[in-house]
Amino acid sequence: MSAPITLPPIHRERLPNGLAVIVAERSGVPLVAARLVLRGGASLDPAGRSGLAHLVALTARRGTRTRSGPEIDLAVESLGAELGAGVDEDATYFGLSAPVEVLPRCLDILSDVTTGPTFPAKEVDRLRRREVAGLAHDLDEPSVVADRAMLAAAYGDHPYGHAAEGRVKDLTAARRGDVVGYHARHYRPSEAFVVVVGAVRTADVLPLVRRRFGGWRAPGGAGPAVAPPAPPRTAVVVVDKPDLTQTQVRIVSEGFPRKSPDYFSGMVASAILGGGFTSRLMEAIRVERGLSYGVRSRFATNGAGGVFFISTFTKVETTTEIVQVALDQTARFAEEGPSGEELERTQSYLCGLYPLSLETHDQLAEKLADLELFGLPDDEVTGFRDRVRAVTPDACRAAARRYLPLERRVVVAVGPAKAIARGLERFGPVRIVPARKMV
Repeated sequence: MSAPITLPPIHRERLPNGLAVIVAERSGVPLVAARLVLRGGASLDPAGRSGLAHLVALTARRGTRTRSGPEIDLAVESLGAELGAGVDEDATYFGLSAPVEVLPRCLDILSDVTTGPTFPAKEVDRLRRREVAGLAHDLDEPSVVADRAMLAAAYGDHPYGHAAEGRVKDLTAARRGDVVGYHARHYRPSEAFVVVVGAVRTADVLPLVRRRFGGWRAPGGAGPAVAPPAPPRTAVVVVDKPDLTQTQVRIVSEGFPRKSPDYFSGMVASAILGGGFTSRLMEAIRVERGLSYGVRSRFATNGAGGVFFISTFTKVETTTEIVQVALDQTARFAEEGPSGEELERTQSYLCGLYPLSLETHDQLAEKLADLELFGLPDDEVTGFRDRVRAVTPDACRAAARRYLPLERRVVVAVGPAKAIARGLERFGPVRIVPARKMV
């Protein structure tokens, strides 16, 4: 019998300005993880300005009302820490991990870069040009091009339809005024929360947070809601890269939001189909036919929706074959469901792996941030094993029939269009796009 998953004492409260505060008292290692999370990430990028949320997060630490960018760097270095900043579809994150005795300074820095950035014009321009150069370099990474093409094909014009880093043309057009305007609209305490995890006492942490964030003022109210995305229509997108000798393949279909009741059954079903070296897709594609060294499947979930996708690669000559094998295996799984042995093995694997994602203060802070962001109960963590063990073969089969790429799906292939497009016509109407349009 596995030891139960428990959480340390957790205190939650909301400050008068709307900022939520979450403190987890975790004894042991004398470290602390502190992060500030803002609801709304890349999904809040304005039309024609994809990557703006990402650029705002990067430039927020390059100068504030009280510190220059180099002074912020020195302050972070003096803590023996790194200041992390990132953006995904649903949130913007700033975080520090350091010895517990420097928590007040960590909160000083987090407050400074989130509530008081000045966005120096030279820094905005420098980082914008750096990010544009990085996006152009992505053209040399076929897997990155495929992932970007998959998002665009699955979501279309929906706010989830672009990578958080944005597109070259949009970032090229961005200016300091866009950065300042985004910060003014979306960085506000009513849409933010602070998470502190470590060898701390709540009674000590709360006054520190109140002192540094209690005076944060910005327009209140809820941020703009992201509408659920429409299911993708059956199609084939060929991203033309004539120089490739291997094709990157993505097969994508409708998914579900993170809070869906189908989350656990979908996760288990996907793991059986394509979640590891003993999965059905790996057996059929790598072991039996030698079409690829790797294949995987998973559900990618967000606040408003999600997708299911299969990801693999193969020689240009076997592009059509690998897509057909993947779809055949998917259809078979949806028809039959998992065997008892497959289900038991996968449940044991997932249950055994999960505690490793809670070992560090940073990992627990990330989990608590997700619970807050998606409105999930603590039981999503403490009851993880029970929920996984409760998934039945019928539940797996039902999730597969509802979400896997059986009828409505998009096949994305990155490779030489002249060599692969015609063979892919059997899977739907083919559209050919130049690779440069994906970045």
